[in-house]
Amino acid sequence: MKTTLTVVLASVFSNAAFGQIGINTAVPIASLDIVAKRSDGSTAEGVLPPRLSGDEIKAADLQYTERHAGTIIYASAAVRVPSSKTVNITATGLYYYDGKMWQRMLPGDPRKMQPQSAGDIKNSVQPSDHNGWYLLNGRSVSSLPLPAQNSAAGLGFTTSLPDAADRVLKTRNGAELLGSHGGNNTMTITRSNLPDINLTGVVSGTAESAGAHTHGSGEGGFLLGGTDVGNNGSGHYQGNNDVSSWGGVGLMSSTATSGAHIHALSGIATVPTGGMGASMDNRSAYLVVNTFIYLGE
Repeated sequence: MKTTLTVVLASVFSNAAFGQIGINTAVPIASLDIVAKRSDGSTAEGVLPPRLSGDEIKAADLQYTERHAGTIIYASAAVRVPSSKTVNITATGLYYYDGKMWQRMLPGDPRKMQPQSAGDIKNSVQPSDHNGWYLLNGRSVSSLPLPAQNSAAGLGFTTSLPDAADRVLKTRNGAELLGSHGGNNTMTITRSNLPDINLTGVVSGTAESAGAHTHGSGEGGFLLGGTDVGNNGSGHYQGNNDVSSWGGVGLMSSTATSGAHIHALSGIATVPTGGMGASMDNRSAYLVVNTFIYLGE
């Protein structure tokens, strides 16, 4: 330790006047230039950042502000009950502070890979959980591994994960709860769904015309009879065309003719559509995939 401090302090003091610091070099070429002490493999070289557990990092939440953006720490364990700043500390590894929360530093080309954060959603044809991604199938949170349970709780899912089966994703609007469900895959047209228009038509017709005609007694006329002797019931009925009936007044058994005529009709017609009221599929053409949420490895 004494030798190491001597080398470091010597480098610092020898270069302070030039505004650059060199470790194991007297000619730093950057603000901080660290050169390997040995290059033959006889010593372990590199930069070792502070090592803290997720809970220890969380305990210092108030100490980290926007001006600490860029700070790097190695998390030796995932945080058990995450805060808003430590929700992404779901596994051991390097993390950097972006000014608002800790983000994981993943290996690989940063131009091709983006770090996952707890709560990220993706669609995939993967059949099951993998690499910290868990199926959104409505399962109980208690069935998940403990680190994933803690991560889910930090996202507000304390009882069960949302069930994304047969649903598309929708951006939150206003006070909608994240992870809540809504909408239907089928719909049934009701009268209120029809266009607000008037359908015009004519409901009319005529009775069959029979030309000029009369209606006889057999078609609704009258049959009147009288007696030719007294009114004591001893006589007999006269024929309808007998003009001697009723004291010679007589009665014709047919109505007067009114010439050719028709009878108009009108009313409300009920025309069946032949429909059955079946529901319609409300979905566009689709590709079947699984939906996953990232809860950490």
